[in-house]
Amino acid sequence: MPPMKPLVMTRLTPANRRRPVRAWLLSAVCAGVAGCGGGLKYKVDDAALDNVPTGERQPVFAAQNEIEIAKSERRSAESQLQALGRDQDVAKAEKKQADLEVEKAATEEESAVASHDKNRHAAAQHGKQVAALGVKVADAKLEWLDEKQSWLKALRDAADAHQHAAEAKVELEKARVAKQRGIKPDADFAVDDYESQWKSKDSDWQSSKKDAESLQKKTTEREQNWKDLSAQQAKLKG
Repeated sequence: MPPMKPLVMTRLTPANRRRPVRAWLLSAVCAGVAGCGGGLKYKVDDAALDNVPTGERQPVFAAQNEIEIAKSERRSAESQLQALGRDQDVAKAEKKQADLEVEKAATEEESAVASHDKNRHAAAQHGKQVAALGVKVADAKLEWLDEKQSWLKALRDAADAHQHAAEAKVELEKARVAKQRGIKPDADFAVDDYESQWKSKDSDWQSSKKDAESLQKKTTEREQNWKDLSAQQAKLKG
C-alpha cells in the first residue's frame, strides 16, 4: 500500500469561506447568460478587494455601470428587431397587393382597348402606370426594411461588444486598485495584461460601432428612396 499523503490543514478565513459559494454562483449565472465575461482571460476575484474601502473602488463601480448601459443597448436592439419583424410582414402583404393591382390594371387595359373607348383606355393606361409604380414602392420598402434588419443586428452585435469591453474595463479597474493596495491576486498578476485585454475588447467594440454606423447610413438611404417613390406614386394618383 502506498504511503498516505500528509493532511494539509487550511485556515478558514471569511474570504475563503465565501470563495466556493461565490465561484458556484458565478458559474450558475454565466451558464444562463450568453457571452458572460466576454471570454475574459484575466479576472480579479472580487474577494481579493473585500477589505478595500468603497471610496477607493469608485472606478470599478463606474465601469460596472457601463455594463448596464450596454445591456440596455442590446435590449433596445432586440425590441426594435421584434417590431421590425411585424413591419416586414405588413410590407410583404403590401407587395402581394401591389402585384395584384398590376394584374388588375392589365386586365382593365385589355377591356378598355376592346371597348374602343378612348377615355376609358386613357384611364386604364394611367391606372397601369400607378400600379407599376406601386410595385416599385413595395419593393423599395422591403429593401429598406431588410437593410434596417441588418443594421439592427449590427447594433445588437455592437451592444454585445460594448458589454465585453465594459467587463474588461471592470477587471482592469479592479487590477489597478489591487496594485495600488499592494494586493497580488495571483502569482502571475500584472496590470499590463488587464490593460491589453481591455484595449483588445475596446477595439472590437469600436469596430462593431463603425459597422453599425455604416449600415445605418445605408438604411437611411433606402428609406429615403422608398419615401421618394411613395411621393411619386401619390403625385401620379392625383
